[in-house]
Amino acid sequence: MLPEDLRSEGGVVRWLRLDRVEKKNAFDAGLAGALMEALEAAAADDAVRVVVLGANGDVFSGGADVSLFLAIAQGQAEEAAKVRAVPDALRAFPKPLLAAVQGPAVGMGVTMLPHFDAVYAAEEASFTLPFVRLGLVQEFGSSATLPRLIGRQRAAELLYRATPLDAETAAEWGLVTRVFPRAELRDAVSRIALEIAVAPLGALREAKALLRGAEGQSVEEAMAAEDGVLESRYGSPENVEAVQAFLARKRR
Repeated sequence: MLPEDLRSEGGVVRWLRLDRVEKKNAFDAGLAGALMEALEAAAADDAVRVVVLGANGDVFSGGADVSLFLAIAQGQAEEAAKVRAVPDALRAFPKPLLAAVQGPAVGMGVTMLPHFDAVYAAEEASFTLPFVRLGLVQEFGSSATLPRLIGRQRAAELLYRATPLDAETAAEWGLVTRVFPRAELRDAVSRIALEIAVAPLGALREAKALLRGAEGQSVEEAMAAEDGVLESRYGSPENVEAVQAFLARKRR
């Protein structure tokens, strides 16, 4: 049973929704734990091909809950540790993982996004990193992930100015994959997720693992890793079934 601050909808595409609307979907230890449990369950369920994380309300996520700062100040490190474990859970998830950002994302609501495979946003969405203004620094490996996505100078501007970045600019920079009108966001992301979900699950897993593994590799190392996987994929049951289905469609 999931806590009330996280909603789940099943199917080959499993939607998870942040649902602490009264707290602007800010992460506390409870929400972080619920998200990680839901991801673990989806990873173990072969009926689930793709997971989408969205949110209820007008705000995608206000970042870390203020209670976390108080917990850290009071020496309750285990509360903060649960939240710090979220990016590891996102990166470890073996299937396609998408985000649907319907409104403002702040702090952790932004730094978690590079750990998704694709990020779709509503036109009303915005992205703010307030860390420096709060006397803090960035988190979740964003010193590396943000420059890889949007470039070091753009990442620096986003961090130093701490002002909201609109969805269109975020897409132009590469933080967001595509932008849709808010009324169309859910249907559009569901359609994309279903298009992904029809692919053989084993191939999806291997393709994702190769993409993740190549982040620190040279082109030659990435090619060698791909060749190793391809050797096991050629002639596999999934490969044979997919090719036969493709040829059958061509004959019609």
